[in-house]
Amino acid sequence: MQPLPRSAVPTVVVVVAAASLLASGCGGSADPQQRAATTRFPHDAPTLLAAGTGNLEGSASFRLTTRIAMPAEKGRAAYRLDMSGVWDARQQAGRMDGVLKGARATVLSIGGTEYVSVPPNIRKRTGRTWLRAARGTRTFADFPDVHRLAMVLRTAERPSVTAEAGATWHVRGTIARTVALRKIPDPAVRAFASALPATTGFDLWTDDAGRPNRIRLTPAGDAKKITGTVELSDFGARPNVQEPTGAQILDSLPTTKRD
Repeated sequence: MQPLPRSAVPTVVVVVAAASLLASGCGGSADPQQRAATTRFPHDAPTLLAAGTGNLEGSASFRLTTRIAMPAEKGRAAYRLDMSGVWDARQQAGRMDGVLKGARATVLSIGGTEYVSVPPNIRKRTGRTWLRAARGTRTFADFPDVHRLAMVLRTAERPSVTAEAGATWHVRGTIARTVALRKIPDPAVRAFASALPATTGFDLWTDDAGRPNRIRLTPAGDAKKITGTVELSDFGARPNVQEPTGAQILDSLPTTKRD
C-alpha cells in the first residue's frame, strides 16, 4: 500500500454515542441503573461503526501492526513489511520494530520525518544508528492517522454485525475505493483512499459501548499485487518514541568501499 470528509453521521448516533461516553465517565453518585440505561444504544452495524470510528478519532495511542507483502513485478523486487509498534496519535509519532524489505529494522516516525535503523556494519563504520529517510517518505501510509482512517472507514456500505463473547461486537464490511473517493471531499483523505486497493475488507471489534478493541483492514481484489493486513489494537498503550540526536543520524548511506 503506497503512500491511507467525513461522511455525515446521523445526529441521533452522535447524541447517543456522546451520552454513552459521558455516562461511562460519571462519578459514583449517579444511579447504576440509570447509567446502564444511558449506555444502551442500538447495536446495529451502522450505529456501532459510527461509534467505533468516533471513538477511534479520540484515541490518544494505539498499537499498529502491518503485515504486507508485494510480489516481484515488472522489474520491481518483492517487498515485505512485517512491523509492529505503539503510536502517539496526538503527536503523530511512533516506533515500529520488525522486518522491512526482508531485513530486521526499526523505524521511527516523528512529526512527519522517518528514521530507519542502520545495519550493524554501517553502525560500526560510522558510529551512527539512524538513517534519515527522504522527505515525504511514509512507510506506513496514513494508517497511523486515526482521523483519516476513521473517515475512510465511514464510507463502508452495508456493514454487518455479530455479537461475540465478552460483550464484544464484530462489525464487518468492505471499503470500495471508488465509493470512498466519491464520498470524501478532503484532498488529503482522498489521497489516502486512492492509494488503497480496489476493495479493502475491514473488521471492527467494539465493546458494548462502541469503543474499539481492534480494527483490522485486509486488501481484497488485488491479490496478485498486494496481500496482508493492517491492524490497530491496544488502544491506550504507552508510546515510547525518542527522537534521535544529530550525532546519531546519517542523511545518506556511505558508499561501499572497493578493493
